[in-house]
Amino acid sequence: MLIGALFGAWRIKRDASARLERERARLAREGLIPFELKPRLPLRRTEIQLWQDTQHVRAVARFRDSYFAATDGGLLELSQTGATLRHYTVLDGLPESDLTSLAAWNGRLFIGTRTQGLAAFDGEHFEQYHWPDRKPQAITTLDTDDGRLLIGTFAGGLVEFDGRQFRERNASADAKRLPAINCLARDGARLYVGTFADGLWLNEAGRWLHFTTEQGLPSNRVVGIVADDERLFVATDFGLALAPVNSLLSAQQTQAQVFQTIATLPSLASAQRFGQQILLCTDDGQLFALNTDDRRGPRLTSLAWRGAQDQSVSLTDCRLLALDDELWLLTSAGIRRTHASASGADSDSVNAARAGFKLAPFIQPNTPRTLASNAVAALALDGAGRLWAGSFRDGVALLTTDGRMLTQIQTETAREINALVVEPNTNALLAATSQGLVRFDASLHATRTTATDGLLSNAITHVALLPSQPAQGSEAQTAAIGVAHHAQSAALVCATSRGLSLNMQGRWRGLTTVQGLPNNSLYALLAHGRTLYVGTLGGLAQVETGRVVRVFTDANSKLTHNWVTALASAGERIFVGTYGGGVFELMPSGELQPFAHETGALVVNPNALWSDGARLYAGTLDGAWVFDLRAQRWTHLQAELPAPTVLSVTGDERFVYFGTTNGIARIEMSYFKQP
Repeated sequence: MLIGALFGAWRIKRDASARLERERARLAREGLIPFELKPRLPLRRTEIQLWQDTQHVRAVARFRDSYFAATDGGLLELSQTGATLRHYTVLDGLPESDLTSLAAWNGRLFIGTRTQGLAAFDGEHFEQYHWPDRKPQAITTLDTDDGRLLIGTFAGGLVEFDGRQFRERNASADAKRLPAINCLARDGARLYVGTFADGLWLNEAGRWLHFTTEQGLPSNRVVGIVADDERLFVATDFGLALAPVNSLLSAQQTQAQVFQTIATLPSLASAQRFGQQILLCTDDGQLFALNTDDRRGPRLTSLAWRGAQDQSVSLTDCRLLALDDELWLLTSAGIRRTHASASGADSDSVNAARAGFKLAPFIQPNTPRTLASNAVAALALDGAGRLWAGSFRDGVALLTTDGRMLTQIQTETAREINALVVEPNTNALLAATSQGLVRFDASLHATRTTATDGLLSNAITHVALLPSQPAQGSEAQTAAIGVAHHAQSAALVCATSRGLSLNMQGRWRGLTTVQGLPNNSLYALLAHGRTLYVGTLGGLAQVETGRVVRVFTDANSKLTHNWVTALASAGERIFVGTYGGGVFELMPSGELQPFAHETGALVVNPNALWSDGARLYAGTLDGAWVFDLRAQRWTHLQAELPAPTVLSVTGDERFVYFGTTNGIARIEMSYFKQP
């Protein structure tokens, strides 16, 4: 009986595999792409809140009676006047938070994502299209063409969708895939495809033509295309080029210099026809109007659209969009918009351009901003119940525990944040940065310690407060690791890129491989009693009274990966996070016990290992793992998080905070106590 059952199961599996292979072969013959359509169910739990910045806008589309904005913090639904009607997140069914493009087509809103392919929204529910034959699934641009949806991808070529099937449009008969698509443009029957590093492709009547710097383009990175019947304007990241369309279509001329550079503009990011004008935009938001009717040749006129208040805002990733007879400027700091009648898009466009453009913020600030950056590299809670969130580019944000921003510290001193630690007695913040150790007192006054003060390096990766020894005779002299200038009961220790910096009796002292560290590149510190554990690129070190007393590596312990990225304690228990080997526990016997057989070989990120005493929380490249210390059981968090990459974790008796590449998830402790 058992043998018969096993044979039957094997035959069913064999037949299913055969059918799958036949279907794949049929799709390949017809040039079709296999796909899976997955409904995205919402996760509506009151215990979970997502805090995300939605200022960085990549695309805007009109769907039904609303405008929708694709941001790196989810999808915004906006009214005609810019009021935020709803913020859609992964908890509502989005496959991810980092959105790249939008297109309203066939009664649905199609959404391009950074890593999770194509999504569709019908106004109530989300669905996700998955192509199993191509990865990663980064959508770069969406457009419509002759009743089809055109999908530009970074690594999956140019794909068209008729509502039932996906088909790849290759650039030649030998199925050459169009690489790294940046933008699409249509002009009648002609389709233009701009790429990231392969110049311009032109398709007409099934024939593909290819143009690069050899044909006169200023650069092979095409960022915008404006076409009419007779002329083609191609914007690259180094300038604007012009070519007569007839010369492009002549097969004999494709090897000639058919493009003429008419404007050299480094960091050019976008080109858009608006009315009778061709407008250009640089990455930082400078606007130019191109006058092509001047007898002396095409000329650029700078458009002074930014007011005094706008001048103080640093803009990046700017691009232009013409939608509903209005000009839109999409930026890293929101959306600006102006109506055609106010833009000079008329016969007197040159005079209007000289008078300046009027672009006003579109999204109304009806909700307080939470984050200045969605990439939250470090988190720390202070004694006043406030949350500090650090990012590598945008400094430190001070937040309330309900997500309101109290202040944003973004100076040359407070940038490139690697780790945050709060002094328990003073509530001062210690920030480990790439430019030294920065301390913010209660009034947010900053003082910085650098290599000129005695640190081994300005690149501080972590900081710890180590309890000082009692001042009793000679024992105190040997036990004083560091000085407590800012916290009388604790000494200061800094992990740097060149070893460990300790302050001995008012003077900084270095501890390196010469003194026994396994490696000088340090990533994590843990003060456990008067013992200091140091995570390095080459293993784990145990330091006592200023000396390395033991080293753990893959050569002398059960450590499988020497790169130790994070450390945490739960009472007397010590946990070690590694890059690629998962989590280990340092047992009382002094042996390391791995958990990889339960969780897999995880990549634990720096700052992403924390314990509340009852559970251990580990942030990885694929969500967060939670270890119940009493039940000795691991659970995996994915759907609860705004992004799979968890960069930092902290918490208190009420909440756990997960900092990710796309915002913060605040989860109530009660969520983890449920069976």
